[in-house]
Amino acid sequence: MTPGPPKAETLGTRIRRLRTERGWTQRELAEPRYDRGFLAKVETGQRPPSDEVLGYLAERLGRTVGELRFGRPPGAAEALWAELDQGYRALGQGRVADAEVVFADAGKRAADYHLADVECYARFCLAEVRWQRFDVAAAMSAFEHAGLLAAAAPPWLRAMIVHRWSGCQFLSGFAGTAIASVETALAEVRAAEPVDADAELCLLTALIHPLVEMGGLRRARRAAEEGRLAAALATRPDFVARYHRQASQVWQTDGLVERAEADLTEAVRLFASLGHDRDAARCRWARGYLFRHTGRLDEARAELTIARDALTDVGSEEGVFGTTIELAEVRRRQGAPDEAEALIAGIRPLLDSARDVESLGEVHRMLGLIAQERGDLPGATRLLREAADDQERGSLRGALVTTSLYLGDVLRARGLLGEAVSAYQRGVRAAVDTDSGPLG
Repeated sequence: MTPGPPKAETLGTRIRRLRTERGWTQRELAEPRYDRGFLAKVETGQRPPSDEVLGYLAERLGRTVGELRFGRPPGAAEALWAELDQGYRALGQGRVADAEVVFADAGKRAADYHLADVECYARFCLAEVRWQRFDVAAAMSAFEHAGLLAAAAPPWLRAMIVHRWSGCQFLSGFAGTAIASVETALAEVRAAEPVDADAELCLLTALIHPLVEMGGLRRARRAAEEGRLAAALATRPDFVARYHRQASQVWQTDGLVERAEADLTEAVRLFASLGHDRDAARCRWARGYLFRHTGRLDEARAELTIARDALTDVGSEEGVFGTTIELAEVRRRQGAPDEAEALIAGIRPLLDSARDVESLGEVHRMLGLIAQERGDLPGATRLLREAADDQERGSLRGALVTTSLYLGDVLRARGLLGEAVSAYQRGVRAAVDTDSGPLG
């Protein structure tokens, strides 16, 4: 672990300490450019050194200006980056509490050393802890906290902060804001010369899911194709893996199931090679989703069960939450509604506390369909209306089209023809708006 700076050590005291450690007199350090009396005043604090003086002394003492000014040991920044990288791997492997301690400690030392880029990374990592615990509001605030230092961060980290913050916005029902923030950041990356391929890939990846869910399929397809080109130039394998995972959603929507499976297989391989257990499990979750949507329910159940167990092991409440909803839908389709309801009951506290409009709409629709299958048409009507309201609030046009169809059918079965027509019309409006951009 990189030590922190000596407590209450002034700049002059530090210069004297480094000088005496080398066995030098004041004259030996000061000459040939300055004299002994001048250095004596610097060491006692009577004469603050100019940047020029500080640069000269740093070079003579074998330090960078920043190391001398702030008391950083040589290589402090690199050591702290390595600690944070190691902590991030620990987070992905389920050692959440240990990782949080590493992030907080490294962030404090980075602040002490005035290493704004490293402190930004530490703040980002702490935000990832909040995300893994599925505290969406706290995660969003923490990503904003990291963003305050983003100007000092490398492009890939700035892009990841936008990626994660926009994801929190999307879950909170602000899909238009989420997409606009990513597109603004993407334009800024592309305006720079040279374009940073990792940052570009990260932001293109961030666009795919919200665009698909909002019905912006042409734009999502374009992001996936542009991402494929950026991935060929990217240097971060975790970004490439994350791209493959998200691109699979586009190919699935286009009916290109083999291409979607191939992307997910590559994503699993890359994440596993990096020791990112959480992300590898999320790829299996995506594969279960793919199997469900292609009617391979037994395979979906097996894959989602494995993913859910793995995400439980690494402490990813967000992942357990999502896989449980998917698994419940699979069991409903397999004719086990009681088990589906029990699965949802198990995550009900998290569902009630999380600001995840997308999942809330999916759960309400699922429970509405279970009520319909049991012949409880009034209950089905209420739940499907709640689902449609959730989906409209979140600008989830594709899901709203499907829910409106189900709701219209239930209302028609109850003889409420006028209300059924209104429900169908709501779905038609959502379908017409598909690919036209965010709902205003």
